[in-house]
Amino acid sequence: MADGVSSPGTVWRCGGGDSSRRSQWGGAARLSPKPVQRLKASGAVQASVVFTQSGTAFVADMAGVVQAFSSTGRLTWRVRLDAGISATPAVSADDEFLVAATHSGSVYALETASGSICWRRQIPSKSDPRILSDLLCLPGAGLVIFSSWGGRFHALEVGTGRERFSWDAGISPKAAAAADRAENLYCLRARPEHGMEFVRVSNQGEEQLLLRQPENPEGARRSLVTAGPVLDEERGTACLILNQGRAGELVVCNLEDGTVRWRRGLPAAVQATPAIVRNGRLVVADLTGWVRSFSPEGQAISSFSTGSEYLLAGGASGSDGACYIGDPLGQVHRITPQGEGSLFYVAPRSIQSGPSFDPRGRLYVPCTDHRVYVFGPGDRAPNEPA
Repeated sequence: MADGVSSPGTVWRCGGGDSSRRSQWGGAARLSPKPVQRLKASGAVQASVVFTQSGTAFVADMAGVVQAFSSTGRLTWRVRLDAGISATPAVSADDEFLVAATHSGSVYALETASGSICWRRQIPSKSDPRILSDLLCLPGAGLVIFSSWGGRFHALEVGTGRERFSWDAGISPKAAAAADRAENLYCLRARPEHGMEFVRVSNQGEEQLLLRQPENPEGARRSLVTAGPVLDEERGTACLILNQGRAGELVVCNLEDGTVRWRRGLPAAVQATPAIVRNGRLVVADLTGWVRSFSPEGQAISSFSTGSEYLLAGGASGSDGACYIGDPLGQVHRITPQGEGSLFYVAPRSIQSGPSFDPRGRLYVPCTDHRVYVFGPGDRAPNEPA
């Protein structure tokens, strides 16, 4: 199974599910609103849960602890690293390695079977060492990709930790890179005197500028770049968030050459990476607590207020088109393919990262109350309100 293909049983190997970052699971997500499991972490969970093909779930938390749970919820191993973790780890294509990065600037490769540390690499930084961008593994090239607060994207060999190449990540890098099936990398960055840039980088490190938006009057340092690009290879497009001060802009461009197909202004800036759900519909969660959806052609479909003052993370969906999004009030919302939102579940504390599906179609929702809530199949019809 290719890492960029969404099909029934797709494994959530990184933030956003696969290398496209679409946040789709290939099966129909018919979930009961009552948790079937509550996985206990050592600290607040601000990274999405990722999985092996067999369904082992990996939970990384802000106490710097990584834990592995079997598909039945049994803890199989536990390892403490050198600092907190908020970047979603990535699982290698052969299921042998889990790669995690910490706020101290360290990157670790752990054996998925035992949690043993295979290698550790310290990423240099002149100021803030934190690694905040979700990691990405390229199976063909054997690389793990991430950016650090030091201002560069890095490509390390998964098996050894040796750096193959790096490139400029711009100011305050947090947005994750995405990759197509040919393992070309795509990233967004803000650069002084250049503005916002959408860049393609080959898996050999060759860089190509696809799109540039001029620097806004407040300067590149006021451009929020946290939502990474999302790829829709079936339509040959990339979905980008280009924030301008407190406002946002949704841009869909051609993957091949960066030509803009359409733009839509948004009333608020966006921190969360958008999701692409059934039939190419785009779901965007903004920093005023609203969720908006658009057709692949750019037509506004719906808008839904979560009641939260802001949204930090995007959603996850199944082939039925329903999208699940958590908010800082602890609420999990279910948004139908028609854009109608309803309350699915309320957790005790804030939800600050995206939910994810395991290979069996169960939804894992991380929470800052040191738990991950797991929702399993129910008998509710896909379009029936929760």
